[in-house]
Amino acid sequence: MDGIQNILKAISKNIGRDLTKESDLVKIIGKVIDLDLNQNMDSIEIIGKFINRDISQNMDLIKIIGKITDNHIVKTIVNSVNENQNLSKEWLVDNIKTKMDMYDNPKICVAAGWYGMLADRMSTFTDKRVVSFDINSECAEIGKIMYPNVHFKTADIKTFSAKLYDVIICTSCEHFSDDTLNTFLESRDKGNCLIVLQSNNYFGVEQHVNCKKSLEEFKKSVRIRSLNSLEKRINDKFDRYMLIGY
Repeated sequence: MDGIQNILKAISKNIGRDLTKESDLVKIIGKVIDLDLNQNMDSIEIIGKFINRDISQNMDLIKIIGKITDNHIVKTIVNSVNENQNLSKEWLVDNIKTKMDMYDNPKICVAAGWYGMLADRMSTFTDKRVVSFDINSECAEIGKIMYPNVHFKTADIKTFSAKLYDVIICTSCEHFSDDTLNTFLESRDKGNCLIVLQSNNYFGVEQHVNCKKSLEEFKKSVRIRSLNSLEKRINDKFDRYMLIGY
């Protein structure tokens, strides 16, 4: 359970209380909300009523922490490993396995990679450390705790050069304009560089400034030679689109 432990380490750093040394769920919840909970509260539902939060026994620990905390950074850590994120990353990895066979220890870069979940999963395809960069410096600070094998950089996609990499991935294309994405992609070595992009039609999020209405619209907006274009419904909430090409 090293993955869970690293997530708890990142959360601990941001709340100033160590969750990693506790095995009792009641004590962990108490530390998250900084309350000395009565140990007779042996039901998660009872604790939920006491703190006025909707939590239940069938939720995993990380989801419970997300429900009970008011710490913005902790909420983003929890959201970065939620079911939607996992489904999107698993979908990507499953669909590029055969493409990755043509590379021997490729240099892989994940643009706007947040805390590094995808970069960590891409590590299975190379002996080199996968690079994950994001404009927010907190991503590197937190990501290094969650995924210590990833090489984190703080950089703006508008100025970052993709030339050194064999594989370029961006699953956050809805967060910036078509011009920004295409200018970044133009900096690559166009010979044999694999590109994997994802966007969606999840218009209800403020930070999603460039969602697409369809897979075809996404495909037309990007200047790459597309080999595969795929669409997947995520939890009946929105559609995610993926392009794989060169």
